[in-house]
Amino acid sequence: MKNKSVNNISAEVLAAFLDGNATAQESNEILSALTEDAELRELLHISQSVDAELGLMSQECDFIPMTAMAASCGEESYCSLECEKYILRSLNIDFDEQQLLDSAVRNGWQKKSGTALHNVGRHLENLGLIVTRQYKASVADIAKALDANDRVIVAVDGGELSGSRVEEIREDILIGQIPDHTVVVLSLDIVRKTITIYDPNSSAESDTYPIAQFEDAWCDSKNYLVTINLKDMKTYNPKPIDLSDVELTEDLNELREAIAENAHDVWAVERQAQGWTYGPQRDDAKKETPCMVAYSQLPDSEKQFDRDMAMNTLKLVKKLGYDLIKREETELYQVLISRVRNEFLCPHCLSLGKRTPVCKYDIFCNHCGHKLDIDWSLYKK
Repeated sequence: MKNKSVNNISAEVLAAFLDGNATAQESNEILSALTEDAELRELLHISQSVDAELGLMSQECDFIPMTAMAASCGEESYCSLECEKYILRSLNIDFDEQQLLDSAVRNGWQKKSGTALHNVGRHLENLGLIVTRQYKASVADIAKALDANDRVIVAVDGGELSGSRVEEIREDILIGQIPDHTVVVLSLDIVRKTITIYDPNSSAESDTYPIAQFEDAWCDSKNYLVTINLKDMKTYNPKPIDLSDVELTEDLNELREAIAENAHDVWAVERQAQGWTYGPQRDDAKKETPCMVAYSQLPDSEKQFDRDMAMNTLKLVKKLGYDLIKREETELYQVLISRVRNEFLCPHCLSLGKRTPVCKYDIFCNHCGHKLDIDWSLYKK
């Protein structure tokens, strides 16, 4: 593959310049090229304006890969389903394999590209098992779950865990942070510092790895842990996603009150449909509540509940890697619309039967990591 960008500036140098990591000589080369290359000027303008507006050059939160696809490395990507089947067998629970697969496809848990992390364990839920999910877990959390006789599924970078990722490094591929595989943790040996797992991709009944190697692969999913037990509901210990590092821009703060008021109205409609009416004190027998009033008439304590819900919802959206852009005639909106209108399909993904959109201004495909070597002159704007 070619290794050049516009004006013979390499993709690596351009990326380093955008990240502020280019050398003085590289920076001078780019600055000189800017005076005569309109395409390069446009690319830098778009990258910097989008990054500045979205806060990508300053306050970045530690994104959670909730929608990352486990088992995204094969055409028939069923590792999550295989892990759940393994657990059902270990618990002596009968199941029909075809029914499980049909249910997964019907409910959108299983796609050809894999299973999104937040859908790992859905079959087990469907069969009445208690499933809890947690990010930023630790080996100590795994040990605690195993000691409680819980079953444990984790999401990892499959290549990094097996060690094959290092062998597969090529110049045109970005390596790392690919939570593309799920395994069942069977046991820990703290003395020997090893961990034993069931790996659906392995021909062995179990595989044992150094804990350090396992942790390197596990951290790519932000230490995603799914625990399963039969019926002990008293042990529920909620682990909400930490949103403390997420800061909202002023325009998103303005949304808080609108979302809070609408949430109250949605709640009121549902309660009225159930027969609830206004009453000076809550009375479950009479279905009366003092909260059955307009949002503006709620006491601040009740408003704060809705505000907190709204604020945490907005923060969670950002934590999951999304950004909300107000639809108006701003420069950022026009830039983003321009990017959308200049989307094409990644040639490498297309060769694998996957239709992955990339933008004309992208240097790498966000899905497969390949550098984009596309002759844009073949496309009409």
